[in-house]
Amino acid sequence: MAGTDEEGLRREVRELTDKIRELEDMVARIQQPVEQMRSFASTYIGMVDAFLRMGTLPEEKLFHDVTDDISRDILKALLRRSDANISQITEMVRERRGSASRRIIRERLKQLEEQGKVRGHRDKNAAVYRLSPELVQQWSQLLGFFK
Repeated sequence: MAGTDEEGLRREVRELTDKIRELEDMVARIQQPVEQMRSFASTYIGMVDAFLRMGTLPEEKLFHDVTDDISRDILKALLRRSDANISQITEMVRERRGSASRRIIRERLKQLEEQGKVRGHRDKNAAVYRLSPELVQQWSQLLGFFK
């Protein structure tokens, strides 16, 4: 009887070992395509960012109803970096335009929030802004991510 129990345990250990090998094989087969997708996504995002900085992506389609250049620059800054506070947004706009006022940026953010282009929320002591989900969806469709 003890021999039968030992033999049953050995069989179970062999079965578990076989299943572990199967899982290892599956992970190995999946790992390469996942790494390729990560690399592709990283390259694509870098390319989109470069096109944005060079001004060759058609933001006009996305920002067609935004009339002033400062607001457009704010939206472009938030395309590059989500969850930014007023100081960070001002700095990004300043890099693009050469100058920017925190007061003007704050006013434009309020207008953009009223238009539904950005969403603001409090994070610790500062207001933090990001593009609205609707604008992100429009941008994704423009880039061909979703229909």
